[in-house]
Amino acid sequence: MATNLRAVIVGASTLLGKELIEELNTSQPAWDLRLADTADSSGQLVAGGDEALVVQPLTPETFEASNIVFFASDAQITRAHWQEARSAGAAVIDLTSALENVAGAVVRSPWLDSTSAKTLSDIIIPAHPAAAMLGMVASRLTAAFGRVHLAATILEPASQQGSRGLDEMHQQTINLLGFHSLPQEIYDAQVAFNLRIAVGESAKLNLAEISATIRRQLSAIAGDATASAVSFQLVQAPVFHAYTMSAYAQLPAATDAAAVRHALSGGLIHLNTAHEDAPTNQSIVEEQGIAIALTEDTAPQHDTRGFWLWIAADNLKLAARQAVAIAEELAASRTAKPQ
Repeated sequence: MATNLRAVIVGASTLLGKELIEELNTSQPAWDLRLADTADSSGQLVAGGDEALVVQPLTPETFEASNIVFFASDAQITRAHWQEARSAGAAVIDLTSALENVAGAVVRSPWLDSTSAKTLSDIIIPAHPAAAMLGMVASRLTAAFGRVHLAATILEPASQQGSRGLDEMHQQTINLLGFHSLPQEIYDAQVAFNLRIAVGESAKLNLAEISATIRRQLSAIAGDATASAVSFQLVQAPVFHAYTMSAYAQLPAATDAAAVRHALSGGLIHLNTAHEDAPTNQSIVEEQGIAIALTEDTAPQHDTRGFWLWIAADNLKLAARQAVAIAEELAASRTAKPQ
């Protein structure tokens, strides 16, 4: 019987780490999981399939005899420990995007043809989930209709900042209802009951930097030509989970909704039917793919080249699924042997 491949998850106690565990437990090939995190989180029990797994403290020995290491904590931890993983002979899948500038690192999405043919690197950055969503939509429309222009408003959820982002938005919501002062360690601004295109100067995130990451990674996975036809604005939304986007697709020639639906449907993308409710940031949580509701432009002269798309995906599950799909490709390439 073949020995299971060993994967290490750094940041196993994070929201993203827990999604990775869930995805790996249902993946083929089977994985022998080793969970690791910083000292503050070590010792925790995390559900791993039918058993509880203990999160171990993060040390150089953590990476011994591992095939693939997922970094799902924060950028600082990735930068501090990725070389230890490589020295142990493991491939690195960096979900923090900390290693984009490291020589040989590749940004990939296994769901786009433009990246599927690339030689697999030993350092792979799965594309930002918003970049993957935009890339798949723009690439499919371009393949079907030629050059298109896609203009999107992207709503950023608190869960993209992990448990700390969720906790702060939750506490802000409670404090506002009780007329108390607001915690602002993560956002340095009011984000509960509010929409913002920037947060405070002392925030732990920068929406402009996140936008730049989405833009770079969209170009990496969809190609410069397709990416240049996509415009977007990132908005911090008062929601806990899931990316949602309102996007306007301008096609080069008149077409009908059926042709657009046909171009977008299939695989990871589900087009809602007229009998289904449009997806929401709540309804999409724990769903496997990307849901899209489509309407034709309702301008007075009815421009049949334009279509509104409402796009939703569980940001954590999409990121984890993408990383595990990359790991499966790496595992296949590492275990393939000549006959």
